Amino acid sequence: MKTASTKIQQDEELRIIKRYPNRKLYDTSRSRYIKLDEIADLIREGQELRIIDNDTDEDLTAVILTQGIYEEQKKKKSLLPIQPLR
Repeated sequence: MKTASTKIQQDEELRIIKRYPNRKLYDTSRSRYIKLDEIADLIREGQELRIIDNDTDEDLTAVILTQGIYEEQKKKKSLLPIQPLR
């Protein structure tokens, strides 16, 4: 059973990134805009985060992270071995 203090601690660990209509990403915990490669760095560091659309509150985490993987592949910084994808 989760206590109120456990819930507060989990909420503090979850970083919220908002995506605005101009496609900019805003890190609400640091009150600044953030780039896709910075989000990738946060994920590599083990940071829990959620990316939401600022207007609709739709969870865009999977979409944005997939975009990040695509961009990393374009730079030839392979995050995933190609075999499992085939």
